[in-house]
Amino acid sequence: MFKDFQELVNRAKVASTKAVAVAVPETKEILQALDRAYREGIAEVVLAGNRKKIESMRAELNLDFPIKVMIDVKDEKTAAQEAVKSIAEGQAQVLMKGNLKTSTIVSALLDKAYGLRTERPISHIFILESRVCGRLLFVTDSAINILPDLQRKRWILQNAIDFLRGLGYTNPKAAVLAAVEYVNEKMPATVEAAQLAAMAHQGLIVNGQVAGPLALDDALSPWVCREKEVMGPVQGDADILLVPNIEAGNILSKSQTFLAGEPLAGVAIGAKVPMVLNSRADTLDNRFYAIAAACLGA
Repeated sequence: MFKDFQELVNRAKVASTKAVAVAVPETKEILQALDRAYREGIAEVVLAGNRKKIESMRAELNLDFPIKVMIDVKDEKTAAQEAVKSIAEGQAQVLMKGNLKTSTIVSALLDKAYGLRTERPISHIFILESRVCGRLLFVTDSAINILPDLQRKRWILQNAIDFLRGLGYTNPKAAVLAAVEYVNEKMPATVEAAQLAAMAHQGLIVNGQVAGPLALDDALSPWVCREKEVMGPVQGDADILLVPNIEAGNILSKSQTFLAGEPLAGVAIGAKVPMVLNSRADTLDNRFYAIAAACLGA
């Protein structure tokens, strides 16, 4: 369990260095985050974008990190394809979305020609640093799957569990969130939460503990669990928060930054390699933490 992002960064620094392939990296924050990741010994850099713009920005920002591979392309679709191709050819182990549409880079990642897709759907994790809980929290899915059905939630949950194991968690604890901690037939999220917990008990979701339905306070607060008499190994100690839909995840995650003023990092998982998937409004710190998490989990 990581207490905060610095602990995760420290672990990434002593792990093997990964190469990050970035499609359309022509923004200051992305280049600065890559520079920081290189200087921290976490990542090497493969860039697919407009060479002239990239070099101009590097000079303006006084960045001198080495570029392992530079692929000079002008349009975002080709840049996405070239970044994915560099991974397929073994030049990089992590993909990163730059200044282009999410749909463009996801389409390239899922292109069968590159062999990086799996039988699983792509899903997204927001990593939140919570001082109150004293640990990192992993919210899924907040950015890709809009209204997943039961089977897709199963895979989203398995993606998250496997990603945390890649980070070093031996037995990740996942809470399937709803508004209450009991099944109410009028609240479909509670019904599916109970079904997902049953799937885990049956061995259909593996390598982690799953409980649900749980309200957010049940998932995070041991005191609340004692008061409500909601007991179990996940209750009050969850690592993963599986939300019922994209709105719930997006609001929960972004409130971390815009209400609590705390950092968060976004990573897309489910393919053979993780993809750093940040918002255009993300800070330098958020981008750097996402790179560190993806490199450690690759």
